[in-house]
Amino acid sequence: MSHSPETADRPCKRVVVCGGGVIGVCTAYFLSKKGASVTVVEQSSIACAASGKAGGFLALDWCDGGPLSSLARTSFNLHRTLADELDGARSYGYRRLEALSVTVTESGRVSSVARKNLPAWVDGPAEEGRTIGTLETTAQVHPQMFTRRLMTEAMEKY
Repeated sequence: MSHSPETADRPCKRVVVCGGGVIGVCTAYFLSKKGASVTVVEQSSIACAASGKAGGFLALDWCDGGPLSSLARTSFNLHRTLADELDGARSYGYRRLEALSVTVTESGRVSSVARKNLPAWVDGPAEEGRTIGTLETTAQVHPQMFTRRLMTEAMEKY
């Protein structure tokens, strides 16, 4: 990863990032955009462990009222911006979605009244469903594809 023309008049910063998971790769990506020469050290391969196998869920407001609220909101909006810039829908499965919390019964018996408020695709012994995210507040990415795409961008463009 090389430095960008906008930083050609300043000495290039050299940075080593330990770990090729989503945090390490995002760090490398954004440092590269700012003109740093970044080396990512990874024992195996990019997004080979938890970062490549997580659910990839993104939520704007699930941390509201807690110490991570500001970080969660900033992260959600940054993901939206990155998806626009990098064609996230096509390149790493970025999609807006509705999120539903479903309560499942242990007995397996559910009344028809309880099922009335559930989507048709809920076919197990569920008795309650409530929306916890809308198209404006929740999204999802394929985490391995996302992480690898950012690494590729950092190496090729910056």
